Amino acid sequence: MADDESRISRFLTTLSKPFKRKSSPTPTMPLWTSGIQEPVMAQGITIPALYAVSTECLILRTVLSKLRQEMFRRGYYWEKAFHQKCTECGEEFQHEVQQCNICESPVRKPDADEMVYAKWLLKQENSMEQQFMHVLHEIENDLNIVDDAFLLFVKEYYIDPESKEVSFYRVKELIRGDPIFMRIVADKRGVRGGRYKTCLIHRDQVKTHAEDNTCEICGSDLQDVHYVNMAGSGKTQYFVEGEVIHVSKYNPSKLYGRSPVNTMWRQAMTLTAMDNYMYTAYQKRRMPKGIISVTTDNLESMKSFWKSVDEKMERDPHYIPKVGIESSTGRGGVNWIKFMDTLEEMQYMAVRDEIRNRIAAYYGVSSIFMVDNGKSGGLNNEGLQILVTNRAVEFGQKIYTDMLFPKILKQMGVFDWKLTLYPNEEEDEITRLRRDEQELNVAQRMAQLGFVPELIDGDSSNDIKFVYRKPEPQEQQGAPPPGGAPPGGMPPGGMPPGGGRMPPGMPMGGGMPMPMGGAPMMRGMPPGMPQGTMPMPPSQPGGEGMGIRNRGPAAPQRRTSPGSGAPVTSVQQRGPPQSLGQQNVNALQNARRFRGA
Repeated sequence: MADDESRISRFLTTLSKPFKRKSSPTPTMPLWTSGIQEPVMAQGITIPALYAVSTECLILRTVLSKLRQEMFRRGYYWEKAFHQKCTECGEEFQHEVQQCNICESPVRKPDADEMVYAKWLLKQENSMEQQFMHVLHEIENDLNIVDDAFLLFVKEYYIDPESKEVSFYRVKELIRGDPIFMRIVADKRGVRGGRYKTCLIHRDQVKTHAEDNTCEICGSDLQDVHYVNMAGSGKTQYFVEGEVIHVSKYNPSKLYGRSPVNTMWRQAMTLTAMDNYMYTAYQKRRMPKGIISVTTDNLESMKSFWKSVDEKMERDPHYIPKVGIESSTGRGGVNWIKFMDTLEEMQYMAVRDEIRNRIAAYYGVSSIFMVDNGKSGGLNNEGLQILVTNRAVEFGQKIYTDMLFPKILKQMGVFDWKLTLYPNEEEDEITRLRRDEQELNVAQRMAQLGFVPELIDGDSSNDIKFVYRKPEPQEQQGAPPPGGAPPGGMPPGGMPPGGGRMPPGMPMGGGMPMPMGGAPMMRGMPPGMPQGTMPMPPSQPGGEGMGIRNRGPAAPQRRTSPGSGAPVTSVQQRGPPQSLGQQNVNALQNARRFRGA
């Protein structure tokens, strides 16, 4: 990648030397100011509040946890970025070639020494005792909550003692940057930098672009600042290009992403309020379900009656009180005033399920991953639910495979290898064997057409894959005839391979022996038959064309084809002993059929 960029930049520089260059204007954003950019806070919700609600809301946390687990469930692996690469033009090939097809230059294979240090570093723990996968879990959590993730490279710079310049560096560890404090430094166009400069050796030396470009302590050139960590007043940390990686997952833009939790803030807070309602409803401080209102002219008599009823209820919970209402006017009654509805009347579970489905649908997590298998059939089929979640996981893994991992390897100087996450679902072994069988069948057909199949080695998917090429002229000259060589490899001229004498009666040149009559001796010729004539088979009984056979049907092992409309008989009929390859092919074909088919 670095070679390609330098080669193209050299070409553009050479092309534009005799010309003056002028670029079209880049759109500027009137609401942006050059310097430290602040993320958009919709509805006045701060970033700490987003993390708080994603932790307190049980359903939201379950969705995020399941998505993160499926993303990194099987880990990562290393694979070749190419099989061979041209040393001049940089063209990459995924199969074996002798030279570049474009510029005919020599090719090379991936350098195995490139990934030695990177492989070792990713297996180490950082200063916070975190493994590489733990850092990725934090990055995924930031992407799902605020849609902004920052990965920091802690680099160790090696300084030349004579020139006081940085000669080279190495990446010591990888650390997650907190989106609450990390900020992007950009101009009004959104281009990184353009405001502050700092020294790689003395980070406290910070200047603006209006000031000079040298460090006051060591005199080295200052570097443009791209990111800052707002750790507090007077404690701001400045990072230059290549020390921080920023990615967004759902809404990538020039600066920051847009938080998904901010979008579903009301739904998440509603679920939190419903949980609080359930919590208080089952505590002693809850509101009474209702009151009993009694209309009577003798209030003291009613009090003494209910006091005695309470005492009896304490002794016998199953006691049924008998109530009599005394009224001199003949009017009165007992009324029940309800204060609180039941959960069924409030449709508590229906509302909760609807909100949960909306949150889970945004992230692509199906109900079956949240242990909700009460509904099945139709679109609620378990296989379709798993497929929907697999697509969401595949989308998330591409953020790492195509964006984050290449930037990490670039900082470590690795360009010939790729870092890839395993798919979350393991492939069925029978499916893989069937695909390999089809690939072998295609390779056999291509070989019959005259192409040379070559097996690709080192494929990370463990599948059998071939590439095809036309045979070279020397390969075609040394190839056997289409009919195949005779057993034993008879050399030209008919000489036996053992180098012995010729059989009696065999002429020179390997031809057939010639008898006295001049006609070649036919194999199986009965004695006394005139030479040069063929015996005619006896006619069929019943006359010519009657269709009557004088021998039984052909045995199954002597059949050369299954016949018109007949099923394949290689499984249900006996025949000669099969080879090991035929047995494996039959076993794969039987696995496709249901038993008894």
